[in-house]
Order: sequence, then C-alpha cells, then structure tokens
Amino acid sequence: MHIVKCCLVPILPAIFATLALAQTPRQLPHYETKYYVIYTDLAGDDLREAELRMTKMVEEYHNRTKGFSGAIGHKFPFYLFKNEDDYYASGGTRGSAGMFNPNDDTLMAMVGSPDGHVSDRTWNVVQHEGFHQFARAVIGGELPTWANEGLAEYFGEGIFTGDSFVTGVIPPQRLARVKQQLKSNGFRSIKDIMLLAHADWNADLSMGNYDQAWSMVQFLAHAENGKYQGAFVNFMRAVSKGQQWEQAWLASFGSAEGFEKKWEDYWINLQPDVTASLFMRANVLTMTSALARATAMRQKFADFDALLTAAKSDSLQRSANDWLPPKLITGAFTDATALRKRGITYELVPQAGNKLPTIVCMMRDGTKLLGSFRLASGRVAEVTCTEQKTR
Repeated sequence: MHIVKCCLVPILPAIFATLALAQTPRQLPHYETKYYVIYTDLAGDDLREAELRMTKMVEEYHNRTKGFSGAIGHKFPFYLFKNEDDYYASGGTRGSAGMFNPNDDTLMAMVGSPDGHVSDRTWNVVQHEGFHQFARAVIGGELPTWANEGLAEYFGEGIFTGDSFVTGVIPPQRLARVKQQLKSNGFRSIKDIMLLAHADWNADLSMGNYDQAWSMVQFLAHAENGKYQGAFVNFMRAVSKGQQWEQAWLASFGSAEGFEKKWEDYWINLQPDVTASLFMRANVLTMTSALARATAMRQKFADFDALLTAAKSDSLQRSANDWLPPKLITGAFTDATALRKRGITYELVPQAGNKLPTIVCMMRDGTKLLGSFRLASGRVAEVTCTEQKTR
C-alpha cells in the first residue's frame, strides 16, 4: 500500500555537515516560495510538488511547535538536485539522500530515484533535515541532541496529504524494532542518551539511537492522551530561551529514572496497529483534498464509486492555481481500493444545496472518519478529518 510503504522506509539521516559546501553549487534556477528559496534543476510537476510540500512542511513544524518556537524571520535556502553527482559535488554526504549544513543554513537533497522523480525516501529525509534547519532559526537555544534528532524523526515520519501533514504515526515495523530493543536491553539508558553529545552521536550513527530518540519524543507528545505535552512544551520553551537543558528537564519532569520506567511500559504495551486511524486519516484527507478541488470546479459525484472512477481515469478536475500532485491523488484512491477489500468502507455524501460533499470512512473497529472541506473565493481554504467512535 502506498501510504504505509512510504512511512515504513527506515530513515537514517545524514550527519550534520561540519564544513561549508565543498564547492558552490552550479548555477541552478531558483524559485521563491512563501518560506523557501528553492534552487533546483527540476521542472514541471516535480517543481510544483517541491514548492507545495516545502510550504506545508514548515507550516506543520510551526504549528506543532508553536508553544516554544518563534516567528519565521527569513526564507530558508533549499537545494534540490536532479543529478546525484551535482549533489555530491556540492557537499552532499555520500550515501545520504539529503542533509542540513548548520554553518551556512543550507538544506540539500537529491532526487534519489532512477525514474527522475523525487523518491519517498528523499522526502522523508527532507522532512527530517528540514526540521534541523527550522529548529536552528526558529526555536533556537542549545537543544539536546536526543530532542533535536527525536523531533526531526517525528516529522520525518509525517504523511503528506496535499493540504497538510499527518504526524504522530507509528509505523508497525518501527514499533517492532523499538520493542525488540527494549526486550534485549539494546537501547542506552535514558540518562546516557540524554547526555550523549552531538559529536558522539555522529560518531555512532546507529538506527537504535534514532529509534530511541524518536520513541522518547513520540511518548512525550502522545502518551496517556497527551498527559506529558504541557511539560514537554515547558521544557522546550526553557531550552529555547537559553536555560541549560538538564535544569529545564528536572524542572519539567523530575529524574530521568522515573521517566524511563513510564517510557518502557508505554512502548512494550502498544499494539502494532496503534496509529491505524492516523494512516487512515491521511488517506481520507488526501481524497478529500482531491474532492474539494473537483467541487470548486463544479464537478459532482453521485457516490464514492463515481469519485473513485474519476480519480482512476485522471478526470478529477482541479484549478491550475489549486494544484495537487497527480501521483498523490492516484496513490490515495489506489489505497482505498485495497482497503475496501480488507473490510474498510467508504461513502460519499453528495453535495446538497449549500452543503458541500463529504467522505465517510468506516474502519473495522467502528472508528468513523469524516473528511470535509471549506472553500473560499473558489479555492480550497481548509480540509479536515474528524474522528468518531461508534462502538
């Protein structure tokens, strides 16, 4: 499945560069967007997707960190290379798909796919490395390595839906790795990972360290119905204002030992499909984004099958000023076809009078997801997905 596959790709990001670019990148066309100046030799739909994704990506960073981040004060430079030789010649780390250089605030990535289109893995890495660039400019302070890397991994796992990102997902394969590490005592102690310096992190670029940092952030953001979110925000706010992170942690959470037991119990007891509704939310949001654009173009559908047929035949209408990547739309409806065979149902509630159409998805556990949207001046202003428990 398209959605799950793109989220299960293991991400081992490039280390922070310690030198400036090996050489100035060759002259690339550049494009100014709301938050980025994108230098790239991509064109057409690939360029439009990069512009759209990068805008939604930084808005997701800002929205999820608004309790401890500042204002975005400048446009970020982003180099996206079609040719891997150009990426490496410009300082790209061998074996990486993307990297952030803190010395000159440069975010770089390469297509990373033989078909010439940016791969899912590259976008996952850009979401990770882009957070480091954002954190340095907008959060500030000396973030502890585990928090910086854990948050970057958190956003790296995010699912792009066209109008937003769904974050907080726990890919089953990654959950299995975390459980195995806990059962075999493969992770560092919480105290040790907290004290791990950036240089030592880079000297041991292990997936285990990334998994542990990610699991700590995921726990703080979502465990026990968000019980620790407030303390985590206070901790990050104190660090961003210059307080030593060790002092900020003690003031917000107390001892690392007490945290460790709660963190271990949380992960050991999670079920493999714990965030199934988030994967489904991403599916519903993407299809609703496509429906919203078709509706804005006065295209109507009698039922979900009619919408599905239009999507598969690439006849869903959308304005050039309200574009979505065609492969994103196709992937979402392809997923829906596969999911229906697994007992998940979809319904389209047609447009009636002033009431806009909605997509209703019923999961096997009785969770109902309602995809809806709002238009303004003929364009999509908002796409939302609300969740209801029916049993």
